[in-house]
Amino acid sequence: MVKLREQTRLLTSIVGSYPKPKDIYPKSGRKLLDSFGSSFEAYEQKTGKQKFSALLDQAALTAIADQTQAGIDIITDGEERRGHYVLSIINKLSGIDTLNLKNISIRNGTAEQMAPRVTGKMAYNGSIVTEEYAFTNSHTNKLIKIGLPGPATVVDCVADEYYKGDKKQLAYDYADAIRSEVAALIKAGCKVIQFDDPVLLRYPDEARDWGLKALERCFEGYQNKATFIVHICRGYPDKPLERKGINYKANQNYYVDILAWLSQSKLDVVSIEAAQGNLDLSILPAIGNKTVMLGVLDVGNNKVETVNELTARGREALRYLPKDQLILAPDCGMIELSRSSAKGKLSNLATAANKLNRV
Repeated sequence: MVKLREQTRLLTSIVGSYPKPKDIYPKSGRKLLDSFGSSFEAYEQKTGKQKFSALLDQAALTAIADQTQAGIDIITDGEERRGHYVLSIINKLSGIDTLNLKNISIRNGTAEQMAPRVTGKMAYNGSIVTEEYAFTNSHTNKLIKIGLPGPATVVDCVADEYYKGDKKQLAYDYADAIRSEVAALIKAGCKVIQFDDPVLLRYPDEARDWGLKALERCFEGYQNKATFIVHICRGYPDKPLERKGINYKANQNYYVDILAWLSQSKLDVVSIEAAQGNLDLSILPAIGNKTVMLGVLDVGNNKVETVNELTARGREALRYLPKDQLILAPDCGMIELSRSSAKGKLSNLATAANKLNRV
């Protein structure tokens, strides 16, 4: 395992996404998620590829600068070049039709989505995000993390018209395809790769049957070349569903079993949601010798947590795990927040971590 710069202290990280500039994206936040990022491609066509690329460069630079100024240890480019964390990746694979979308039910039937159709064997079709890493690496000395969707979540986000319901084979073919991108990222110098696989928490039986096997297959043969993280949140905040009284979040009671299960996996870090729902942190020791990336920032509310609040939550976590097994982070991507809120939250997070490290 390649450790996070030989972690000896409590670290901080962003999960993945950062707020999208409104002058670039006609839809942002929840609307962008609900549209599966479809407006991203439409706006690129309207703006022109060259101009749009320059705008995305600037958005990424802003995200990098905000995280750096806040003092975050592990950063991303804010995933500013991605309209949706799943679609933006899989639309570069073979076997996917992202133009003729189909309405499907996702997340245990709690939502419906216009989804890409799987019309052939899912396979690698060339570089996906290595350019994102190269750009970020050229503009920071920070430790850079690149995120990729996990197999179980990909299976839940597509309309299968090829595998005839064989979710396991679909997941395995996706894993084989994405492993080629993992190899390319490592060759480019990337040391931290995260798989966003929240659906593992939704379907524990499938997770045990093939979900973890498919996830580990994504980086098979590269375990000692980088640090591998899995992010398992309970779902992006959805205020419209909350107003309707719809329970759309995954059951956080599954976390203790998930942590115990993943403690025996080939993964290095498990990222979980703990701010929304005020997770009981006494479950943390179930992770064994692995590291927990603990969500302490609510990404569904622009209210900025105070340094004292974050310090208290971090101190509580340190009752159960040592500093070198703990990373403080947002619950999930920050795409639904305003930029000013995101900056304030990250700044206070870094300050709280520094206070805890001085103890």
